Amino acid sequence: MDFSPLKGSELGKLMLRSGLLHSSWNKISELRASRAHQVQTPGLGIKLFQETKYTVAVFVAPPINITCPLNSASTLLSGTEEQNPFHFLCSEKISSFSLHTPAFQLFDSAYKNLFGLKKELLESKKPVIITGAALGGSVASLFTIWLLETVEAKLKRPLCITFGSPLIGDAKLQEILENSLRNSCFLHVAYASQTPMKPNFKPFGTFLICFDSECLCIDDPEAVMELLGGASAVDQIDYGEVLDRLDQTVMEDSRLMIDDVITRMEERAEKKKVRFDQLKKLNDIKISMIYIEWYKKKSKMSKIGYYDRFKTHLVSSASPFDVDIEKRKIEVNDYWRSLVEEVEKKPQSEKSVLKTRSLFSGNNYRRMVEPLDIAEYYHNGGREYRASGRSRHYVMLEKWFREAYPKEQHRGKGTDLSELLTFDSCFWSEVEDALIMIKSLNTQEGDREALLSKLVRFEEYVWEMISKREVSPEIFLEKSSFMKWWKEYKEIIKGFRSSDFTKFMKDRMYERYGQAC
Repeated sequence: MDFSPLKGSELGKLMLRSGLLHSSWNKISELRASRAHQVQTPGLGIKLFQETKYTVAVFVAPPINITCPLNSASTLLSGTEEQNPFHFLCSEKISSFSLHTPAFQLFDSAYKNLFGLKKELLESKKPVIITGAALGGSVASLFTIWLLETVEAKLKRPLCITFGSPLIGDAKLQEILENSLRNSCFLHVAYASQTPMKPNFKPFGTFLICFDSECLCIDDPEAVMELLGGASAVDQIDYGEVLDRLDQTVMEDSRLMIDDVITRMEERAEKKKVRFDQLKKLNDIKISMIYIEWYKKKSKMSKIGYYDRFKTHLVSSASPFDVDIEKRKIEVNDYWRSLVEEVEKKPQSEKSVLKTRSLFSGNNYRRMVEPLDIAEYYHNGGREYRASGRSRHYVMLEKWFREAYPKEQHRGKGTDLSELLTFDSCFWSEVEDALIMIKSLNTQEGDREALLSKLVRFEEYVWEMISKREVSPEIFLEKSSFMKWWKEYKEIIKGFRSSDFTKFMKDRMYERYGQAC
């Protein structure tokens, strides 16, 4: 999102010159006038206009000062589609949000009848404009959000234009839409001194904020809140007259009027630069991953494996290369933590676009780098990493990959596994916990039977992965922590336990594991 006020002014000029604002307001006025002559005009009014260049859907509603006091309540929405028509907006971090009750009630009252309009707009060959004023604009916004859920990515998205409409959602809805492609589909025209506000409601989209003789077009939510705040009856404003005045000034000096607001916008924009384009940054992160992969190969040449080499480095730094890898680990971790946080904020229907583009990179990163975090965790005295020390971003990357690819490519016995990354990125934490159990047995700490039972379960866990060819041959390198565990474990079970795994290890069959036929 670009918070540049210059861009906002240019957008405002473009919209004024396009005639879309005048055309939308005229359609609203036309539908209002037709309803005014009717004996009874309760509820929501909707009309579709087929213009030469556009298809325009107009929403009008009863006056806001009659049906909707400014301190009206909000409606909390969550749950499934049956309970919440906007369920698709919920994300893994934001499971509920609140809407302006009068607007939601009007939308809900017409919900069944809106499917026909939705179908017609989705089939339109022309760009779609959805518009409304005051409470009608609020319903138009809700309809647009609902419509966008079924607009295919390759199609042009509709533009929603509202005039003097109250804010419709709380801070949670704002956060959802701010992290959504939908945010760019809304242009709210608002007269600064006469737009109703409520403390718990927050803006989204772009605002064309009008003053007596000038205006400002911005998409900075905090600046919008600073500039709005009127409490007059919004239905009394003739936005046709407002737009005529703006045509004359063409916003030439609009930015000079509120320099203090602009300054604060620029300060916030600087702070938001840390929210970089994650997918673009991914290319830079790949360079660090290449270094870590080389570290892995170089460690293997020393018959130690990169996990154990990194463990050794943490105790006593071996070389500048090890120090550099630790820095690169921090860099890639910061990137992926940030990316996962951003993805979790996105509506469920939009997450797949981002995840698909980076899913395999994330899976490769998790399997490559998490073992290094595990080494650091146990070096610092940690225990039971999987339950107590694992970062949420690893959990989510694994979850998303498994959801997308529940079955990975089959690895037959003749497959070369020399470059394989162990599927379970927590494998080394299981090894470390098993080594701790061995130590407890040797020092006679804890329940011996319980410890032996856990060690047997670990053995079975390892054997299952070996059988499925899901573990890297690196675990069998002579200096690895796993081989250290095995040497001590075989002494403990000598004479009373035999299994496929123990035969595999005692007969040194692991030396041929992962070799191509």
